[in-house]
Amino acid sequence: MRIGLYIFSSIVFLIIVSVLTFLVNASYYNLQAFGMELNLPIAIWMILPVFILLIFSILHMAYYSAKNFFVLRRWQKDSETLDDLAYWSILNEPRENHIITENLKNIASLLSNSSLVAKEDFETSNEKIKDIINAIKLINGGTYVDLKAKKVSKQLSKTNPLAIKNSINRLQGDSKFAIDILATPNEYDDSVVTEALNIITKTQNMDKIKKYLPLMNIVNLENIFKRLNSGDSVGINEESIKDITGSITLACKDYIHLASSAMKFLDPKTMLSLFKSFEQKDENAEMAYLYLLLEYEMMDNAKEFIDSNPENNFKKLKIFFDLKQKQNNLKLQDIVSLSSLCEDA
Repeated sequence: MRIGLYIFSSIVFLIIVSVLTFLVNASYYNLQAFGMELNLPIAIWMILPVFILLIFSILHMAYYSAKNFFVLRRWQKDSETLDDLAYWSILNEPRENHIITENLKNIASLLSNSSLVAKEDFETSNEKIKDIINAIKLINGGTYVDLKAKKVSKQLSKTNPLAIKNSINRLQGDSKFAIDILATPNEYDDSVVTEALNIITKTQNMDKIKKYLPLMNIVNLENIFKRLNSGDSVGINEESIKDITGSITLACKDYIHLASSAMKFLDPKTMLSLFKSFEQKDENAEMAYLYLLLEYEMMDNAKEFIDSNPENNFKKLKIFFDLKQKQNNLKLQDIVSLSSLCEDA
């Protein structure tokens, strides 16, 4: 009901009634009660009850109008909260809800504990949700999206799948971003840091790679080995090899791989000196040291090393050693693969 129209109509009605009554009877009526005396025209007495009713009806309508206003306002606010919950669920970052409307609490709870995936043909009038869905499509398609411009980059956790995919997308197109990631690795998911390390080990020389060795594992190191085997020196030297072994825990096969890759670029004296020191500190390096002795055809030294380590089972290298004595031009790779040397170690 339109309260203004109701009040106006009621006042007009009261005026009409009072005027008609006054025209019929213009006399006064004296009311005495509780020691008080009130002398008013009969026309006033006629409209007084209706006027009192009007006042109370206005108060009644004002109360329920205000109540409905706040209910509607709360509903609208909760509706906006639901849109916000849906927005963050689409971003795989569900948020706690603060819904007051009882009928909306179940759907709000669901959105606060789930992630939504929009269909390809999904349409919505909510521009904010539409914009982020388009951004997600680009990210999943391999395109980097500036989430900072959309004011969500700081809202996404480092383990958020979209944040991870977006960072990797950026790495694919901007290798310099890898340096930014490795400068603050704790701010990124491990998979992003690993990808950054892969890019560094695939594109940079050892003078820059060594800075990030403490963050690396043997998987990252494989990239360096591949580059060495392909003929890229990577700027490797005696100090960088020491840095590698000092930062990453190597298994027997890793030492073999390192030795076979680095020997293409370092002289025998340096290689033997390095791996001699390694095998004295780490038994995992013993096979690699013996491998180098045999590769450099230092047979007397190899025999001496084998004899001085009777507890070790250098089965395949011992076989090669015996065959080498009879056939001088025999190569280790002719009878065994390097990757299998440590299987009997």
